[in-house]
Amino acid sequence: MTDDPSLHPLDDLSVGAPLSDLAQAGAPRFGAGLTSRVVQGSFWNLGGQGVTMLATLVATPFTIRLLGAQSYGVLTLVHVLIGYLSFGDLGMGTASTRFGSHAYAAGDDRGEATAIWSALALAVIPATTLAILLMFGAPLLVEHGLHLPLSLQPVAIVAMRLAAVGFLARAVAGVFNTPAFVRLRIDLVALITAGTAAGQILLIPVVLLLGGGLTSAVMVVASAAIATALLYGIVGVKLLPSLRQPHVDRALLKPLARFGGALVVSSMTATLLANSEKVLLPRFASVQALAFYSIAFTLAYMPTQLPATIVQSLVPAFSQLHMRPDREAMQLLYRRALHGMLFWAVPAAMFVCAVAQPFFTVWAGAEFGRESTLPLYLLMGGVVAEIMTYVPYALLIALGRTDIIARLNLSLVIPYVILSAVLIHQFGAVGAAIAWSLRTLTGAVALAYFAQRTSGFAYAPWPDNKQAYLAAAAVLLLPVPIVAILTTSPIVRAAVAAAAVAAYALLILTRVLADDERKAFRRLLPMPRRRRDSSDS
Repeated sequence: MTDDPSLHPLDDLSVGAPLSDLAQAGAPRFGAGLTSRVVQGSFWNLGGQGVTMLATLVATPFTIRLLGAQSYGVLTLVHVLIGYLSFGDLGMGTASTRFGSHAYAAGDDRGEATAIWSALALAVIPATTLAILLMFGAPLLVEHGLHLPLSLQPVAIVAMRLAAVGFLARAVAGVFNTPAFVRLRIDLVALITAGTAAGQILLIPVVLLLGGGLTSAVMVVASAAIATALLYGIVGVKLLPSLRQPHVDRALLKPLARFGGALVVSSMTATLLANSEKVLLPRFASVQALAFYSIAFTLAYMPTQLPATIVQSLVPAFSQLHMRPDREAMQLLYRRALHGMLFWAVPAAMFVCAVAQPFFTVWAGAEFGRESTLPLYLLMGGVVAEIMTYVPYALLIALGRTDIIARLNLSLVIPYVILSAVLIHQFGAVGAAIAWSLRTLTGAVALAYFAQRTSGFAYAPWPDNKQAYLAAAAVLLLPVPIVAILTTSPIVRAAVAAAAVAAYALLILTRVLADDERKAFRRLLPMPRRRRDSSDS
């Protein structure tokens, strides 16, 4: 397979193309250089997450001190509540992206706008219902559900009602971001999402310094959600002028609801699968074991951040390519994405394992260095498996088979809870890590099987040049355990691990990548347009 530029009539519509150019593009649209655009989008998402994390790091200490521990706890509850209510949009954010991508690929602007308005109609009804229930049920929740102190109850009730407004705005924003996603304008998504999130985080301590309290802080949260919805609405109309004319297609409501409903079930069960062992650890081991495991899990899970951002770009990309009369380009992107996940997962896991024990010792203390390191090693196998599920997961969503994901997650819940309880009872934090990795590996194998069975695409993460990849993996993996035996210095271990990763990356670029993958990588480099086109010809 080759990345033939003639297959991509929109080669001039890159990630940074003007909004007007994208809005006026002709039909059908099958996008250019999708591999590089997907990767660029993931870096935009990662950058946005970095900005948000930096804002959190800077502002949180001031917010805690200005609010006090109790009021800050209520503010945290507001964020958690909005997060848990995210299923209230019936999965219409992802559904509108998938159905809108199909219309966009066919050049049907009116159909794309109809998919968005139809998804919004389905999202608003349950979201509004939940928001109203939260508004009227806030006193009951605060007084009897959360058992907050009497002095905090009046302001907490107001905070919960404002949170309901913020939740509703987020549901609207999750649908109105569709035109940006289907055009792979992840730069706009990152700028809006990270910009409003960082603005919210940084504005809260400013408002508190000016004399505001908890109510003012929650007002900032709700206002940021409203601003996000408005910005996505404005950008959406720029990208898709047909969005100015609301239209709901009744025939589209049922497939949208079926797709989104299964997605909600899979998301809820995924939450159970992701947290069950943490709930069981204090019951069958100890709170101390939970602390050791949580620290190990936090560091072990970090390599998933970059691959997880790619899913947001892969879903619209796969959805658009699904509309092509041939399936070669879709299979090509699937293969490339699997290779990319493998190329990332192995060095990321190795680097984390190399620095874990000295990092835990310095950062959390000698006890965590002793007790958290082995659970982390055991978790890394599951982390690598999870990274390798992201691509088949995105493919199944693009193919509309969210029911497969939902059934798979449901089938794993009870066996996983039983397995976790038994292993935690016997081995504590180590048992929790074993259970999590076994469950993740089982889910990864099943998801890969169902993706292959549904699409007909072979699940083949190994590159064509297997011998060259094995040599690169040996260069990556062999120095680390040798150095670990010789020294406990975190600086030396990190330096050797970084050098091994650099050598591995060089070998991947020069010896392992296929010609078409190397061309796709070159499109990521900041070289002049004319030179890049000539190099790809």
